[in-house]
Amino acid sequence: MRIIKHKSITWIDITNPTKKDIEFIGKNDKFHPIILDELLHTSARSKVELHPKYIFLTYHLPIFDNTVKTSRRAEIDFLITKEKIITVHYEELEPLNNFWRHISNDPRFKDRVMSDGTGQMLYHSIEEILSFSQRQMKHIEDKISNVTSELFQDKENQLLAKISYLKRDILDYSIISKPQEILLDSLKEAGSKFWGDDIKIYFSDLSGDHLKIMQYLDNFKETIEALEQTNSQLLNAHTNAIMQKFTVIAALTFPLVLVTGIFQTGVVDKINDNPLIFGVAFLSTLIFTILLLILARKKKWL
Repeated sequence: MRIIKHKSITWIDITNPTKKDIEFIGKNDKFHPIILDELLHTSARSKVELHPKYIFLTYHLPIFDNTVKTSRRAEIDFLITKEKIITVHYEELEPLNNFWRHISNDPRFKDRVMSDGTGQMLYHSIEEILSFSQRQMKHIEDKISNVTSELFQDKENQLLAKISYLKRDILDYSIISKPQEILLDSLKEAGSKFWGDDIKIYFSDLSGDHLKIMQYLDNFKETIEALEQTNSQLLNAHTNAIMQKFTVIAALTFPLVLVTGIFQTGVVDKINDNPLIFGVAFLSTLIFTILLLILARKKKWL
């Protein structure tokens, strides 16, 4: 647990909350016992709950996990009163750590953020989270650029796996981020009731920042789908070319197979007294095969 105080505003930040931490929170403010119990574990959905003396907010943000090569869900719970903002999370989170360092190391920023009430501080903290979410999409953009650069380099099979991982990452990122749109809209209404209409414009700004993230995701989705389609077309073209070569090879070997089959039957035994028959037949077949090969090379079938 770490605490920052400035004038009448207090920020309490808790990582991996224990029962002792929750008891500390409950002693100082009259939060509902069910809400306090929820802070001991993660929640399945994002939500905003407006109470007479506080707001309870559960926010989910995507974090890229390099181990599984996709984005996973991280959670921040907010308990906000008129004089206090409490953040609870279940792992170290870069946006909150950055926000904490910025406030701790920059007195002017600290005064600007914490002097105008907890509504302004909530706005700045979520703005930092959204900025982090935008930075998190950089790896998607870089990987799409990488796929684009490798598209026409005969790497279709390798690109299949890269494209599949990218599509899953974009989908997981979207699944995590999309519900926050509803949450921010709800926060806009709940915030105006709790702090007054002046705060509404700030939370509307958060909705606009979130919309930019979703637009980026839609653009990434359309781009990777187009790349996947192009890669599939190239892969099909290469497969068809290989099948064409096998077909030509089969046609070239057919005369030899046919002659060999004929000489294995009893029909040829009746005229097999002349030893030149096999030689003439073999030579004729070989010449015919060579002519077919020359034709195939000329037509660029091989």
